[in-house]
Amino acid sequence: DIALAAVSMRPIPLGPIMERLTLSKENHGSVRQFFIQALEDRLLPPIRQENMVKQNVPERVYKIRGSDHCPFFSKPLSLHKILVEIAKLP
Repeated sequence: DIALAAVSMRPIPLGPIMERLTLSKENHGSVRQFFIQALEDRLLPPIRQENMVKQNVPERVYKIRGSDHCPFFSKPLSLHKILVEIAKLP
């Protein structure tokens, strides 16, 4: 898993992650929102994830048991199933 992660990860610019995002009242909510909760995440424990959900309520919350902070590595099939389900929503 570590070898796969090492060759799969790409550098990303830090700037966009650190910028404060400002949303207008008109546009906020114009894009459907979903939250995928990683139940074994130690960087963002479930209680912090639940607080994030309360602050910005999504259309639906999905939960992945046994997933750490990177479900694309720890539970890729579960993540794939959820993303396909979201993509097929009307």
